[in-house]
Amino acid sequence: MVITLNPKFVCEGLLPLLCTIVLFQSIAMGDFWISGSLPEVSPDEVPKLFRENLELRARTLEGKLSVDSEGNFHQHFEGEPGLFSLAFPGDHKISLAIDEGQRVVIQTDIKDHGALKIAGSPDTDALIAYESFRRESLARLVYPPRAALNEATARGVSAERLAALSEQEVEAYGAHRRELNDFTIEHIGKSVALYATSQRWDPDHRLSEIEDAVKAFSKNRPQAAISKRMIEKLQSFRRTAIGANGASLAGQSLDGKSHRLEDSKGKYVLVDFWASWCVPCRVENRHYVKLLDKHSNDNFTIFAINLDDSRSAWEQASKRDRVTWPQISDSLGWDSPMAAAYNVNALPMSFLLNPEGRIIAQNLRGAKLEAKLAEIFN
Repeated sequence: MVITLNPKFVCEGLLPLLCTIVLFQSIAMGDFWISGSLPEVSPDEVPKLFRENLELRARTLEGKLSVDSEGNFHQHFEGEPGLFSLAFPGDHKISLAIDEGQRVVIQTDIKDHGALKIAGSPDTDALIAYESFRRESLARLVYPPRAALNEATARGVSAERLAALSEQEVEAYGAHRRELNDFTIEHIGKSVALYATSQRWDPDHRLSEIEDAVKAFSKNRPQAAISKRMIEKLQSFRRTAIGANGASLAGQSLDGKSHRLEDSKGKYVLVDFWASWCVPCRVENRHYVKLLDKHSNDNFTIFAINLDDSRSAWEQASKRDRVTWPQISDSLGWDSPMAAAYNVNALPMSFLLNPEGRIIAQNLRGAKLEAKLAEIFN
């Protein structure tokens, strides 16, 4: 149920308390129910329903389920559509995408060796299908070249071979993300599950069709928080598009010195996001050492942002890779505002800025980066 009222018109002449009630009702609210039977869950084990905020990587308690002695439960909730997780004791949880008015039923499927069976929510069905396809796509496209790269790194093969294997993994991950966009467009549509796919959208592949799905979704749910978040996500892509101004970045390096991206204005700057656990990033670090030496007399520098959540991991990797160019970190990992400023949700990722601070290229590595710099300085 969505009630839309003009606050100015409604509040004129009303008592403050009544005005507060009316304005509260203008928020998009709906009803949904979760019921089912899980005999293995005892009344002492209280399942909790959390609402997921993907942007903040946070969740808020929506409510608890009362379970009887036979494992039966039926609970009513009031709130807008969204992505949820139903958490059981023992760190077991179920991901749910629920629209208003839905009656979600969760039961144990005896025919499938006790696996959970979820019914009553087409949006959750879409979410389950997306996650299943995502895992299959990773296993098919990304894991084989990643395993080959890890094995080659352990064996200590030549730098040229490592660079080639690294590029294969990066290209495979790009193909994986394009497949996820395809699946989202062709199978998710304007379902609530669309929000769950937003963290992996590839802005360079069929983005206009993603935008159409978001417009259709938000048209029917203009007040929903996830509508606003998906619109903001699409807007963030424009901030890192070719021709956009690179966002400000500032922080401290390992030696405690302060560095700002703005201090490099007037030069061509490669803004590079990396982490110790990202093997292609580590391969590229070794390439950067040679690249900076090659262009030591040119108007070029590198400004790196480390996305480790451990300072010691950052320090060890930097020493091993001989990172001497300016780099900063807040040790917040994926929660770093610096990653959010450049819409970084996968590694490696880099942006080449011109002397005016505008983005002129993205994700150039190895030979492609060398070719671009040769084009610029020759």
